[in-house]
Amino acid sequence: ISGSTFAVFVDYFRPTIRVAALAELNRVSYILTHDSIGVGEDGPTHQPVEHTMSLRNIPNLLVFRPADALETFYCFKTIMKNQKNPSAILLTRQKLPKLNISEDKIEEGVNKGAYILHGEDNPDAILFASGSEAHLAVEICNEINKKIQIINLPCWELFEKQDKKYFSSIMNSNCRKRISLEAGITTGWQKFTGIDGLNIGINEFGESAPGKDVAKHLGFVKEKITTLIQDYLDE
Repeated sequence: ISGSTFAVFVDYFRPTIRVAALAELNRVSYILTHDSIGVGEDGPTHQPVEHTMSLRNIPNLLVFRPADALETFYCFKTIMKNQKNPSAILLTRQKLPKLNISEDKIEEGVNKGAYILHGEDNPDAILFASGSEAHLAVEICNEINKKIQIINLPCWELFEKQDKKYFSSIMNSNCRKRISLEAGITTGWQKFTGIDGLNIGINEFGESAPGKDVAKHLGFVKEKITTLIQDYLDE
């Protein structure tokens, strides 16, 4: 059973999602599109900022934010195999390129909720991202003269259910510099970045303008984010 609307309108049927999670209704999925300020000219009333994180706060709900078309396919495949949880899948308005990794790695990574998108031996920092920001993370890391390991997190809830060995391999306790990147509020990412981490997101409402213009106005663009990360790494 599926229902679909803009992500921002999830507020109108949040009690329904909560009951589905409470009743453990598997194979119930909510397809939520236009998942960020990229929705553009419709303005702040249609631009979800706090909604992704609010969904992650519902117990027993799996929240997926895929980074490309193939990852979206495997998110749906994972949803269909699940026997306990309802799910929400958040999709962008804008077109996204394909991830430059193997299909097998994407499938395994989605099943486990998180995976190494770009690996480095003894990294200087770990950057956590989801959805469309996974591509932005790769672009930014190519601009920075540091070894940064990128972790793509399509589903927090599945990742947190993994065994200690896999969880530790992703979290890499030897690396202290940690960054999160997502087009939404930053509250919540501290569970991965710690209190000394750098959490980059959008902690205010958007504006009415084309999506790229809104991102520039809010400082959520490659040039600005690259500077923030470089300054953090140089501390």
